[in-house]
Amino acid sequence: MIHTFCLEILKREFEQRRLRNSSYSLRAFARDLQVSITALSEVMAGKRDLSRKNLGRMIEALHLSPVECEMLLDRKIERTPQELARLHLQDEEFRLIADWYHLAILNLAKIKDNKAKPAWVAQRLGLSMAEATEALARLRKLKLLEVKAGRLVRTAAPISTSRDIPSAAIKKYHKDHLILAERSLMEDPVEVREFSSVVMAMNPEKLSDAKEYLMKAKRKVSEMLQKGESKEVYVLSFQMYPLTKTLNRVKREKKNGGMR
Repeated sequence: MIHTFCLEILKREFEQRRLRNSSYSLRAFARDLQVSITALSEVMAGKRDLSRKNLGRMIEALHLSPVECEMLLDRKIERTPQELARLHLQDEEFRLIADWYHLAILNLAKIKDNKAKPAWVAQRLGLSMAEATEALARLRKLKLLEVKAGRLVRTAAPISTSRDIPSAAIKKYHKDHLILAERSLMEDPVEVREFSSVVMAMNPEKLSDAKEYLMKAKRKVSEMLQKGESKEVYVLSFQMYPLTKTLNRVKREKKNGGMR
C-alpha cells in the first residue's frame, strides 16, 4: 500500500521548489533528499514507498514537524488523549519557530494601524490567505496574540518552546530567511535594505569573542531601530531587509505578474 501522506508531502515540496526555481528538476530533488533518482521517481509515480532509511533522510532534509514525522513513520502506537494533546502542542510550537511569518506577525502587532484580518496580514507579508489564517489562529491558541477592537495585540506571554522541539525547526527558520534574503537582494531597492560582507584571514580562537560582540551589536541595533513609531517589519541577520510589503513593492509585484 502506497503511503499517500508521504506522496503528498513530496509533491507539495517539489512544487514549492519549482515555483521558486522553474528549472528545478526531479534529479535535483533526489539529490537534496539524498535518495536515488530511481527510487524517488517510482515513489512520485505512486509505484512504491520510500524505505524507512530514506524516510529518515526525507524527514531531515525537509525539516518535518513532530506530527508529520509520526504520520510518516506510522509507528502504530496507542496513545492516550494526553499524549496526543502534547504531540499536537509540540507541532504548534514547532511551526511557531519553523515558519518565519509567525514572528513577523507578532511584530506586525506593534504597528499602529494594524488590522486583525487575515487578508491584511497576507497582503503585508506576501502570504496566502490559508497561511495567514492558520498562523493567526496558532498565535492566538498559544496566547501570544489577542484581537482587541479589530487590532492585533501582542500579549506579554514569553515565546518559548518545548525541549523536545528538534533543531529541524530552527534550521528551517534560518533556511527560509536565506531564501527571503535572496528575494530581497534581487527585488528591493538598495535604499530599503543592507547587505554587506567582509572576507578575512582570522584566528579561530577569537571566534567565541566575535560571536559575543556580534550579539551585543545586534541587540543595540535592534533597540535603536525600535525607538519611535513602528511602521514596517524587518529581519536583521547582518543582512537587513524588509519582510513587510510597502505600497511601492506591491505595485511593482503586480506589474511583474503577481510574484509573491
